[in-house]
Amino acid sequence: MKELRGRLAFNAALLQRFLAEAGALMRGQQKALLSFDEVRIAARMEGQSYRGLREIPVAQIRGTVGRVGDFDASFLPARPHLRERWARLDAAMRRGEAIPPIEVYQLAGAYFVKDGHHRVSVARQLGQATIAARVIEVRTRAPLDGEIDAEQLLRAREYADFLERTRLDRVRPQATVEVSRLGQYDRILEHILGHRYFLGLDQGREVPLAEAAASWYDHVYLPVIELIREYRILEVFQGRTEADLFLWITARWLELSKMGRPTGPAEAIADILFEVEGLPEPSASLRALVREWLGPPRRWIRALPGSARPASRSAASDR
Repeated sequence: MKELRGRLAFNAALLQRFLAEAGALMRGQQKALLSFDEVRIAARMEGQSYRGLREIPVAQIRGTVGRVGDFDASFLPARPHLRERWARLDAAMRRGEAIPPIEVYQLAGAYFVKDGHHRVSVARQLGQATIAARVIEVRTRAPLDGEIDAEQLLRAREYADFLERTRLDRVRPQATVEVSRLGQYDRILEHILGHRYFLGLDQGREVPLAEAAASWYDHVYLPVIELIREYRILEVFQGRTEADLFLWITARWLELSKMGRPTGPAEAIADILFEVEGLPEPSASLRALVREWLGPPRRWIRALPGSARPASRSAASDR
């Protein structure tokens, strides 16, 4: 009787999956299980550690190792041939029998099933909050969070490529340069290459890219980020990152300099803030007030992409 109930439950799950897939297809929101292989390649897997047996949240099991087509993103069964095993497990779990722990890889807050797909599927249908799992934690070069999706994977791939070229995470292990949109790491690389060019002029030698990246991070990127943090400017721009604002501020800084205005990060930030708030063009006196609020000018390197030369020899010496 319990196995019959399990088969009926499987058929209900299969129908539920069909209806969910049909609805998602009509809305253009069709989703599949995340592939562990795709994620580890995109973010560049660097190592793994066994974390032991623990209870993990079923809702945070987001992907699979090699069985993308057998279950959907909600772990509903996708193929009729899974019925017999699924039904037996359903019956056993309803009877309260001991079930072997599953095996998973953990990347940030997401889990990928190595062994135990049927157990996860049945557990979700039965409404279990947690499930016993042997956990292997995976480290990746590009950081990930629990909300892994296709766009985040593309950003992770871009970030990993950027790190491989610049070695920024090796020469400055504490560095975190994360963007919220695709294509932005190419712009950051332009900044580093521009900085490298002026370093080479100043020092009369070919500067390795990793060395230039470390100098750029210390003397160009961090000063702007410290200003953003000090005045909590990120709070004005929900959904953006510090690296996003760095690119925005330096781009505006360059625009203002090309217009012949006295400029620096304070003036660029003032321009952006007035634009976002929909205020009229700030007067020179109002700009001066904003500049005073942001504090005294610091010593900046102006080797921005598109600029003709560093602002001064003293600024260049700070590199």
